[in-house]
This record gives sequence, structure tokens and C-alpha cells, in this order.
Amino acid sequence: MFVSVGSIIIDDLVLPDGQTRMGVLGGGGTHAAMGMRVWSQSVGIVAAIGLDFPGMLQTELGRAFDLRGLLERGVPTPRAWQLFEADGLRSEVFRTDFDEFLCISPQPKEYPSAFSGAHGVHLECGAPHPYLEWIHRLQEDGARPLVLWEPWDIFCRPENRPLFGQLAPLADVVSPNLREAQELTGLSDPRQIVSALLADGARAVALRMGESGSLVAAPGGPLVEIPAVRAERIVDVTGAGNAYCGGLLVGLAETGDLARAGRYAAVSASFALEQYGAMIPLQGLRQRAEDRLGQLVIQESLEW
Repeated sequence: MFVSVGSIIIDDLVLPDGQTRMGVLGGGGTHAAMGMRVWSQSVGIVAAIGLDFPGMLQTELGRAFDLRGLLERGVPTPRAWQLFEADGLRSEVFRTDFDEFLCISPQPKEYPSAFSGAHGVHLECGAPHPYLEWIHRLQEDGARPLVLWEPWDIFCRPENRPLFGQLAPLADVVSPNLREAQELTGLSDPRQIVSALLADGARAVALRMGESGSLVAAPGGPLVEIPAVRAERIVDVTGAGNAYCGGLLVGLAETGDLARAGRYAAVSASFALEQYGAMIPLQGLRQRAEDRLGQLVIQESLEW
């Protein structure tokens, strides 16, 4: 089993032509779980919803995920506008106060015992709290899962660089996006950023760069460029980075190879781009993923 710990958000999308897609499933936890679901049929989600959460959406979640970690709060479900421009720019406008969002977020003590023994856990959370508490909770069960930490952008500030050096070694992989990593390190060149994060103590880094692909590396190993996988059509870029992280976690657990895991991740991200909201159609999904993985390997060999 693989587990996504994070947020469920209801997204209201406004497209460049004025059309809307209201009330679709979003949130970093949902997108990361879907990135895992591309490669594994056993995926649990630990996240909170409000009393107003539509039953139809909960049913949709239940078709894809184990919901024994789904928590209900006596407040409205977090909600956000996703505003798209003709040039592809997306603006996110949260309709839930950040402090309320933190209060709604799952706590380590709420991690279900049913998920003990998970092969991997994706943590989308702030630091140092509750990140440290989550690490301790996941260590309580003895067989520690692989942990991928996707730090919130609010953490990725220059003043938190020393703290990053203390926290990063506690996870197996740290995966910021390029903008966040540039802000954290003060560097602009992606390769220098990866080297700096590894020097700070990260056990492995997956630097997400959108349409430019990603860079993955671990101490003493090569820095590997992973190209983006071509999506059939791009309609919604929301959550592709989260889906990448979910795919990377499963790939690393299945293969033990960071470069191959990066290719799993790129495939997961490509599916996330092709529909509105987080939920990827499940029919034949693993076979479609394997096909894209094979195409990516061919693409890399031609580029070399």
C-alpha cells in the first residue's frame, strides 16, 4: 500500500473563454494519491473534508482510494478558484483562510493503524511542525515506509535554509518545484540547486521543472535529467507536480532506482494534465502508463 497525507480541496475552474468547471476534486493530497494510483491499485489517503463535502465526490474518491484515513471536520471543506489565462498562466485564489486550512489538516495521531506497513508515504505538509510529528508517527510501526516530503511553498524561504538541512535527511526524497527551490537556495541554475540541496543533507532530490521535465539525484550518484512526457492534450495543469511526487514514490519503492522512479513520476504528471480536476479515468490505467513509460525510454534513447 501507498499513502498520501495532505489536503482535499474543491476547485472551481474558470477557463480563458469564460467557461467554468465548478466543484471538481483537487488538493495536493488528492493529486498525489492519483499519481500513485497510476501505478498501484492499493492507495490510501489521509486528508480532511468538511460537512458540506458532496456525497458524489466522496463516492468518486472511494472508487480510486482506500478512505479509512478520510476525516470529517465540522467546518466547510477547503475551496479555491483556479483561474486560467490564454497564455497558460494559472492563478490560485484560496477561499479558505490559511489558519483554518491548518486546523483542518490531518494530524499524525489520526493516521489509521490500518495503513501501518505502507510501502511509501507522501507528506504534503509544513515544517517543522507537523513534519517532525509525522516522521515520528511513521517510525512508530517499526517497518518505516519510504517517505517523500513535498514542502509547502511557505516553507521555501531563504531564512529556512538551515532548518531545511535539519529536516531533509529525515525523508527519503525531497521534491520542491523549481520556483520554490530557487527561493529557498537563492540560486537560479537547476543543477546548482540540486547540488546545494544534496549538500544540505537531502538523501535524494527530485526537482520539478514543469514542461522542462525534472532533475533527480542522490549523494554520490549521477544527476539524471527526466524529460516531461507528452500529454495527449493539456487542459488543466493543476496538481501535475503533486501527481509527479506520487508516481516517484511508487516507482522508487517498486524499482529501487531513482532514475526509473523519475520516469514513473513523469508519466503520472502527464495524466494529470489531461482532465479537469484530480481524478484520472481508471479503465486500463496501468497499461496506458506502461505504454507511456516505454515511449519515454525510446524518447530518451533518441535524444542521447
